Amino acid sequence: MLKRRSFAFRSFRTQRVAFFLFLVLIGFQIYLDRYTLEKDAMDILAFDAALQEQIDLVKLQKQQPRIFPFNPNYISLSKGYQLGLSVKEIERLHLYRDSGEFINSVAAFEQITQVTPSWIKQYSPYFKFPDWVTTQTEKTKRPKSIEVKDLNTSSARDLTQVRGIGEVLSKRIVKYRTRLQGFDELDQLYEVYGLDSLVVEKVKRQFKLITKPERVKIPIAEVTMEALLRIPYLSKSEAKKIIGLRTRNQNLSFENLRSEPGFDSLKIERLALYLQ
Repeated sequence: MLKRRSFAFRSFRTQRVAFFLFLVLIGFQIYLDRYTLEKDAMDILAFDAALQEQIDLVKLQKQQPRIFPFNPNYISLSKGYQLGLSVKEIERLHLYRDSGEFINSVAAFEQITQVTPSWIKQYSPYFKFPDWVTTQTEKTKRPKSIEVKDLNTSSARDLTQVRGIGEVLSKRIVKYRTRLQGFDELDQLYEVYGLDSLVVEKVKRQFKLITKPERVKIPIAEVTMEALLRIPYLSKSEAKKIIGLRTRNQNLSFENLRSEPGFDSLKIERLALYLQ
């Protein structure tokens, strides 16, 4: 009888230990589940915060930077990029300023840089010119009268009166004029080596072609090799090609030359000043 009671007591104690361990396991599992939920929640919050930070950064980058009034004559390369100017537009501005000139109006800035009307509309309200520009009267705004001279008879010294033309360039223009036997049109100034397009425009405002060149045109069917080599728009190889074409075609004309490589419309137009 005593053995049965001892066995029952031990069995009861074992059940109590097992039940206690079971409760411990349940509690531990609940703790793990709660810890996992809290960790996941913290991770989600951290992810949301990082995502929001990125969104705020993108919004900040998209915001238009605040623009203060500025003098458009001094737009640097970095400032030009910030304002949305292209490289070509910035180069046109810097070339004009390198010639020693200043831009004193919105219209002049648009003409020189060739920016779009939409750009001018957006940024011209921020242009700030010096006080002596904004306060000058209509009388001072009126351009000074310029004495127009004949480009085909002017001396090298006359040409140095144009801002941007020094002694070297003026002599080069006169030398090229002699080689051409006189300018037929002002656009031939673009062919002078080292003469900037902005300077050419200034020359056009101060010089005109009053005296026309006097030259005798030679028929292309009779022209000699020596005469062809004196034409400034022909190389030696091109002169030989013309002689060879004429040998094969006695009725050679400018129309025949148009089909030959290297003889484009501008070349034909220039040759027509010396040949017929």
